Amino acid sequence: MSNYPDWWDKTITVYNRHEDELTHLVSWYRHTVEGCFYKSVGETVNINNVKLDTNNILCRIPIKAEYLAPYEWAALSNDSKPLYFTLKQGDIIVLGNVSDEISETTPGNRSTDLLKKYKALQGCLIIQEVGDNTGNGLGIKHYHVNGI
Repeated sequence: MSNYPDWWDKTITVYNRHEDELTHLVSWYRHTVEGCFYKSVGETVNINNVKLDTNNILCRIPIKAEYLAPYEWAALSNDSKPLYFTLKQGDIIVLGNVSDEISETTPGNRSTDLLKKYKALQGCLIIQEVGDNTGNGLGIKHYHVNGI
């Protein structure tokens, strides 16, 4: 039995971006995570009689053995990276279990193509902020992600 609330019932796909230090080629690694909370939070802000609508997304991810801190994940070999995931600014989360591959050198398969496709379908976000809520005394232990 899970200690997480019933509404933590979403599956997400995390796309971790990795840039090779020598070649500067960008690779994306995909990892599916179950038992998450995912919510779109729209807000209207008024600034000097100008109304601005925002659409932030909140995602809470339970502790998983496959999670590594960004520096730990970056240190893995390219063969080991698909076995784990991390959460860092600029990575992408798609709502649902998706199998798309990202290749920045292939038109139609770039990260911008993935974002365009899933923004129009079930939703996705670019990670802007990550919080680690896994310490003692913090209630339900999880990683907290905000994105747009």
